[in-house]
Amino acid sequence: MNVLLVISGNKTIRESLRNALPPANLLIEEPTLDSACRRLVSIQADVILLDDGPALGGPALSTLRSVAPNIPIVVLSSRGDVITQAHLLKAGADHVLVKPFECSALLSAVDMLAAQRTAIDQPSSGNNGYNHPHNAVIGQHQMALRWLSRASIHADNPLRLSQSLVESAADIFDAARCAVVLEGGDGVRVMASQGVPDAITRALRLSYASGLMRYFDAHATLIDRENAQQFPDVVKELQLLHACMAAPLLRNGRVFGAIALGEKASGYPYTQEERELLSLVARTTSIAFERARMHSHNLSQRTDLENVLTHLQAGVVVVLADKTIGMMNRHAETLLELRASDMLGKSVQKLGSAFADTALRTFAEGEARRSCIRDAATDTLLDLQASPIAGGSIVLLFSPAPAPQAAAGDIAQSPFWEYLSERVAQEIKNPMVAINTFAQLLPRKYDSEDFRDTFCQVVQREVSRINAVVETLFAFARNPKLSIERCNVNDTVQNVLKTFEEQLASRTIRVEMDLDPEVAEAHLDQAQFSQAMQNVVQNSLDAMSDGGRLKVSTKKQDGQAEIRISDNGPGVPVHEENLVFLPFYSSKEKGMGLGLTLAQRIMQEHHGELKLAANAEGGAAFSFRLPVPERGEGTTKQGTSHENDSGD
Repeated sequence: MNVLLVISGNKTIRESLRNALPPANLLIEEPTLDSACRRLVSIQADVILLDDGPALGGPALSTLRSVAPNIPIVVLSSRGDVITQAHLLKAGADHVLVKPFECSALLSAVDMLAAQRTAIDQPSSGNNGYNHPHNAVIGQHQMALRWLSRASIHADNPLRLSQSLVESAADIFDAARCAVVLEGGDGVRVMASQGVPDAITRALRLSYASGLMRYFDAHATLIDRENAQQFPDVVKELQLLHACMAAPLLRNGRVFGAIALGEKASGYPYTQEERELLSLVARTTSIAFERARMHSHNLSQRTDLENVLTHLQAGVVVVLADKTIGMMNRHAETLLELRASDMLGKSVQKLGSAFADTALRTFAEGEARRSCIRDAATDTLLDLQASPIAGGSIVLLFSPAPAPQAAAGDIAQSPFWEYLSERVAQEIKNPMVAINTFAQLLPRKYDSEDFRDTFCQVVQREVSRINAVVETLFAFARNPKLSIERCNVNDTVQNVLKTFEEQLASRTIRVEMDLDPEVAEAHLDQAQFSQAMQNVVQNSLDAMSDGGRLKVSTKKQDGQAEIRISDNGPGVPVHEENLVFLPFYSSKEKGMGLGLTLAQRIMQEHHGELKLAANAEGGAAFSFRLPVPERGEGTTKQGTSHENDSGD
């Protein structure tokens, strides 16, 4: 078997050579001169095949000769004239093949030059020292390359990666014993081993304060027992690991573990080439461990995000920019009677023509669209909202459409799901922009510890934002359980306004209060009623971003206590007056549009009402009405609710 290094920026040339050369050869391909020179540092090639293309050919020969003076070079030239061939041979080529060339000519040239290289490298018969067979060196490099190519299989599990490394290192280096040590929550310990007693692997803990890890922290280079005699602690730990040498694992220049090898099963000493190969394997393995760690962390973050979306009581499907399905939550599986595991990575067409049509139109127009579709597979009518999100993807949010016989006057039946879709899509879209942006940068910047820390912080923060949306939806879905007691209405109103003192001052909003002393007490759940008032007051403050006047008054009328809150903001447009209490409806860019809905529900639970009132001075006005207790009524009703009091 020959080790052949192909240097060509032309993919077609590389494929042609791969097909022309026998599979028994180990073919290593590099597209540029720089990458080829770096490769020659770690491998011993038998022949170099250099394509005479742009930035290669003649100008590259002198560089290759300085890096690999003893390796034969075959130039694949596109020019067949004698002068060109003479120049290439003079520049350092050992052989020139003119393109297109016969496969037999290529094989003949490679075999001839490889044989010459073997003859040069063959040690003299009079040398009694140990020389590592050339074919064995090639075999070791080949096994190392094979293991590195398979390391991605264990990208999600550092433990399995460690076990695979131990097994492969024992085969590559013919080591009777081998161990991988990694730092963790309980210190630096043996993660995987072969031939080392279990009693040692379970009990041994290394420290950065002394011994092997301290040496690696200071030197970050391979060490063996012979060179470690001046470091007694290092020798002791190597003996405990039954190792004769070890190489450090580094992450961003910091040591996080090591590979330790025991004596060779053959009894021969390790050669210099094997020491260099171990250092190379350690450096490359460090990258594999870092990728495994990042993969595990990213998988955890994605699981958290999917758990949040799972609790949404609506189907959510993310369609990626390549028109394939990237995510499907549990509710979508239920509605469509499909399994996410069967759909991920498949074309959006697999969801059905109605979904695909809406998705493709959204991709083409780049704008959100809403439609009512019928899923042919389940014969279900669905309200579907499609919205673009970061990275060129879109999110499909859908739920069963209202029954056709629903009352025409019930305004919540028609636009409810549209507003829900828009709000949820908007609240999910913004965090997804940040998550997607950092995810796109991750492959290029994963080596930066600062970037990874920022990435973790951003993902956790944005997942918390999405979780807040879910908590808001849960609050809306739950009926409040009231703890009713007799409370002073005016005192409650004043306490609510105190919670807004800082906002009122920062926005230059003047408060005018007119509290009727006749409005003494009412049966309230003070916390829930205060929340309802806070939602209305916050709406008024948001409407007066440039300052204004907030009027709050109370009075007793027709056996009820009325609390009136008004502002001099822009007010509610006439066409929106019937919509302000609709769930998820809002004219503001932020928020879920549930503040007034929850406030109205709380008032209904109190057997009262919350209405939009007329305001002759402009702006918006809201009226709270509560029943006033008669003298002698009980003062407390614990744990009651609207349903419990109704007698149903």
